Amino acid sequence: MGPLIENCPFDVINEIINHLEPDAIRSLRLSCKTLAIKSSSSYGVKALFRSKHIELTEQALRACAVATQAEGLCCHVKEVTLSGIAGGDDDAPRRTRQGGVQLWRKNKEFLLSQSFIALKRNGPTGRLASLSLKVAIPPHLKARIEPANPRGEYDWRPLSEAAVDAFHITFRALATSQLRIDSLNMFNGPGQQRRSLPCNALSKVDWDSEGLVESLSSMRSLSISLSNRVYKLDEDEKGHVRTDNGTTRGSRNHYDENDVSIAQEERNFTGLASLFQLSKNLESFELHYFSHRGELQGLLYSRDWCHERLLQRLVALNSLPNLTRSTLRGIYATETDLLAFIKRTRVSELSLESVTLSLGTFRSIFDYCTSSATSITKLNFDVLYEMGERPSHMVLFLGAGPSRLVYGETGLGGESLERGRDDINQPISYYTLRSRLIGSPTASRWATFRIREYGST
Repeated sequence: MGPLIENCPFDVINEIINHLEPDAIRSLRLSCKTLAIKSSSSYGVKALFRSKHIELTEQALRACAVATQAEGLCCHVKEVTLSGIAGGDDDAPRRTRQGGVQLWRKNKEFLLSQSFIALKRNGPTGRLASLSLKVAIPPHLKARIEPANPRGEYDWRPLSEAAVDAFHITFRALATSQLRIDSLNMFNGPGQQRRSLPCNALSKVDWDSEGLVESLSSMRSLSISLSNRVYKLDEDEKGHVRTDNGTTRGSRNHYDENDVSIAQEERNFTGLASLFQLSKNLESFELHYFSHRGELQGLLYSRDWCHERLLQRLVALNSLPNLTRSTLRGIYATETDLLAFIKRTRVSELSLESVTLSLGTFRSIFDYCTSSATSITKLNFDVLYEMGERPSHMVLFLGAGPSRLVYGETGLGGESLERGRDDINQPISYYTLRSRLIGSPTASRWATFRIREYGST
């Protein structure tokens, strides 16, 4: 019998593994115990365990807890993605059984915290390089939750409920484990449209928890997608609408002062500031905002939601971190607050996409971004709006090239502007488009994209 591969020295086996594809490495390790042991120190093997995706089901969390506590290669995980399941998973209780939902969450929190504790104790660095939260849609619910036509009605409630569950399970596990994370992404990325976390969910976390303070102390990057508060409407046995403030009314087609006060409750806006306050070492910050439509969301005016208060509460903090990069997408702000955020964070690379000023103009912001006092070395502005009188007016930059959205407009200018270090101090000239966009294939595609990416306008 010729020489066997398992008899080769460690360095030879490691060199072989470094030239194999992941599936081939798995097959090699499964072939015999000797090869599994000898290959454990290989860079190629450890790379297989660098990233792990875990569905937030009890079965998957239990398997992960067992694997990490075994002190094997699973403890080399550096990047973790946790996916909540829209519409619930097989072991989820009915949402009407509140006690059952709480117990269901606690089981998952316990299992996830056990995995986090094992990663902290047994991992090579005792921390995670990145943690991402997502919401997955089961195939049988895709047509109802994510219809092909983005402009049509869709059932947003399962998406919001799954995001809230994933958020609370994860943050309670972080508080228990005190596992440090360097980068946190919550529902913000490709394929995560409409999965945004309702902004009031952030206020239900104990941000003074010693565990969370420790866990977030090393965070350098935060990317988060938030939505306006999801207003739950359920009908009682008599067909009356029961709202989430305990009141009832006879129709879904109107709202009253109580509805407006709930939309404007302070706890809808303070959670992000509380999270930001713990992120003292933050260098990169991305905020995406989605405005839900449907039922009461569609009845209240945009001004009733006071979307701009999210940024207001951030700039009201005593101190803000110095940011290298910041991207703000779909948010509402006042001129004063947005300017204060840019100045106080001393951001170097700034991107504003589909940002609407509910009060004021971009003039002072553009002037600061191009002044000698600015810290900005790179900027990207794309489709900005000044509210003024309804409807909002799109900003067009003079000399920035032709518009890809405006058809038939006689004025010059485009809705996008990019600047780098060499031309950052050049003045920005712009005007606002007072008329509505004239229909064109490009404008239609943009409108569809905006609804899908940012919700109601």
